[in-house]
Amino acid sequence: MKKGNYGIDAPLAVFVLLAAGVLLMLAAGVRAHTFSWVGLLLLAVGFYMLYGSKCGKYKLREKILQRTIVRESDTVLDVGCGRGLLLNGLAQKLKTGKAYGVDLWSGKDQSGNGAKAVQANAQLEGTADRIAVQSGDMRSLPFADETFNVIVSSLAIHNIHGAAEREKALLEMARVAKSGCRLAILDLAHIQEYAQVLSENGFLVEEVSGLQAQMFPPVRILYARRQRIGAGASKK
Repeated sequence: MKKGNYGIDAPLAVFVLLAAGVLLMLAAGVRAHTFSWVGLLLLAVGFYMLYGSKCGKYKLREKILQRTIVRESDTVLDVGCGRGLLLNGLAQKLKTGKAYGVDLWSGKDQSGNGAKAVQANAQLEGTADRIAVQSGDMRSLPFADETFNVIVSSLAIHNIHGAAEREKALLEMARVAKSGCRLAILDLAHIQEYAQVLSENGFLVEEVSGLQAQMFPPVRILYARRQRIGAGASKK
């Protein structure tokens, strides 16, 4: 399997941590010894985050792909697809199906973000004929009701400020999910909040993982399934 270029997550934070760590280590030569310990800590966190971007998130992708059933003819959605790491991984499982990615592509969240980067990675991963991407806000998804068999989202929903606004995004995912839709959300915050909203809006939450230390900050993964009509699902 060819590996695309999926950038560095939170690039500004990584740069600041590494730069501050180096500066404090240099300052330790002429100032208090405490500077060296603080500098080492900042460097450690910065390199930990860099490891997560270059190694850890690939391991987490494989964990989600192994846990999430994807059929060859499924219609798949990646909400906040970034440079297409999960999107392309899911598309590799498709033959006649299609994987759609939607994002606002902020460079603050991931370096080199953009639709062109997704397409370039799709060429490297051999999935260009099975994906489609478009710009859009997850709180107003540009898709019809009950469109998708599989929906995923990685490190995206927490970027929305306010529980009420995050709920809008989750309700949009519920709206475009078919009966039986498999859902996986990886995020570094608010996972229990997501579980509550989803369980109140037609999803059976099957699992919320423990902390996954392949990235920093550590993340959790939520797995859920859209209940079938008549199976006790409620809908707001």
